[in-house]
Amino acid sequence: MKFTLRLVSAIWLSVMLVIGIFAYLQIREERGRLVGDLQRRAMLITEGLSDAIEASSAKQSPAAIERLVKKFGQAQRGVVVYDRFATLRFASPDVAPILPPSLPEVTEAISRNSPTQGFRVLGDRTRFIYATPLMADDQPVGAIAVLQDASHLEHAEWDRWSYNAVRFLVLALVISVIIALIVKFSITRPMAEISQWTRALRSGRPVPPPRNVADANMFGPLALEVSRLARSMQRAQAAAEQEAALRLAGESIWTEERLKQFVQMQMNGRLLVVVSNREPVSHVWRGGQIHAQAPASGLVTAMDPVMRACGGVWVAHGSGDADRETVDGRGRIGVPVDDPRYTLRRVWLTKEEEQGYYSGFSNEGLWPL
Repeated sequence: MKFTLRLVSAIWLSVMLVIGIFAYLQIREERGRLVGDLQRRAMLITEGLSDAIEASSAKQSPAAIERLVKKFGQAQRGVVVYDRFATLRFASPDVAPILPPSLPEVTEAISRNSPTQGFRVLGDRTRFIYATPLMADDQPVGAIAVLQDASHLEHAEWDRWSYNAVRFLVLALVISVIIALIVKFSITRPMAEISQWTRALRSGRPVPPPRNVADANMFGPLALEVSRLARSMQRAQAAAEQEAALRLAGESIWTEERLKQFVQMQMNGRLLVVVSNREPVSHVWRGGQIHAQAPASGLVTAMDPVMRACGGVWVAHGSGDADRETVDGRGRIGVPVDDPRYTLRRVWLTKEEEQGYYSGFSNEGLWPL
């Protein structure tokens, strides 16, 4: 359960991080698009009004300027005119009550002689302010500002965050269910079956490994090693029982365990080493696959059971055409391959060396003697 919670929590954090990053980028792109729309509309209005207001200002006609401001002002869009000192002169009726005497955007537009824009909370709403200077004789004599309701930007951002939060919750729920099922059927249940299997093996019963565990990629190697360990324990238990039965019967019969103990006593714990020309098992290529085969040899038939019982190292000539592919970097391999009892150390000889020791020295030299 703790493993599942840790796994689900890690995946939740990863999903939340990915969704959060993409949501932020998406919201930033959407906000840029909406701000661009507000800016374009404000530019169209200011460009259309600037010429008319500049002409009315040159004629000293404040009434004409006031009519223009009221005509183009709306509930969602206010039009304001300032003098050269950034002081409010004319404003559409809907925004006049909430306007301060001056706005920083207007002051900056007049001082820099270039359009400026920004967001500011006026009244109870966030508004987008676009200010551009009014010119006379190439000198700024005031400014016109367009105030547009920008509260929909905040609503759009909140809706987008809410949508992504719901999407994260749904995705997290689906992923959690999938992970729980995967952990249950791929880890928890196989582990429980392995536990029951090992308890059965500990009781001495020769129980095969669970089929779905033995075939699994995750627990297959573990099941194989446990099976080998169980066979070794069963052999040791059978040998001990046989020894006990023989002692009770007063018989003197050699068993595998008795031979092992005898050899260890005779050699004082030293390693048993067998050196021969013929190896106990060779590997050959057959049909594109490597196969193991035991040679027809009286020496192998006699010594292999002894080495399996006592352990040690068997040094022999590696004569199989696939022998090199099955050993480690030092030419060693465990025998038997599926349940190693001793080590085979293969020696590599050339054709001339093999011909010399086998046909020349052995057959023509030792055999006649």
